[in-house]
Amino acid sequence: MTFTAELKYPMVCAALVAWCSSLSAAELRVMKEDYGQFHYNTDLQSQAVAIDLEDETTQRVRQILDRVGVDYSIQMRTWPISYRRASERPGYGIFPLERNDDLESTFEFVGPVAEYQWVVYLRASSDREVSSLEDLQDMRVGGYQNSPITEYLTEQGVEVEELPYDALNLKKLTLGYIDAWVTYNVNAESIARQAGYPMPRTAWVVKTVDVYLGINKESEAELLMSLGEASQGF
Repeated sequence: MTFTAELKYPMVCAALVAWCSSLSAAELRVMKEDYGQFHYNTDLQSQAVAIDLEDETTQRVRQILDRVGVDYSIQMRTWPISYRRASERPGYGIFPLERNDDLESTFEFVGPVAEYQWVVYLRASSDREVSSLEDLQDMRVGGYQNSPITEYLTEQGVEVEELPYDALNLKKLTLGYIDAWVTYNVNAESIARQAGYPMPRTAWVVKTVDVYLGINKESEAELLMSLGEASQGF
């Protein structure tokens, strides 16, 4: 980020330089959910390297952060770890995050950065149909631990077998250990592509949601303001 001004405004120049320096001095740590590998192993570092960090949502987040000129890093962890760090620590952010009233006091929402779908997937060979919550009641349903769709279905009385890595749900579905997999459409597409498996069949799109980059509200006020301005047009 570069500013120019004539020397007859030294105080203005000094203020701008100080402002830019304050943004670049503190690194923003951005958490991204790690849905794991289809071929699961215990080497968490290689898992993070193997997952494609440059999906469209991540690219949009990078564009916003680059506009501001802040130093940042993107780290991949399971959703519970990512959420806990971002919600408890100033200077941390998280994406993709759905916006709701309960989170307004914790996060400053930047974006939206993408539009996702909550989807119920079945094996391609399955002849079952799903178009309502009632249709899921007698099915073995797998979901991602603490994800919004998993929490929603659980609240509605649907029993969901939760796993900390969403990639394992595709394996369970493929091998017949569950009848349905509930997840974001982008997660399913990325996991299936990485595994070299055909996409499971879309049975029911539960809803479409906007997702955001959430920044801990205790972070620097200048940073929060700059991110909000930088996200305009996305």
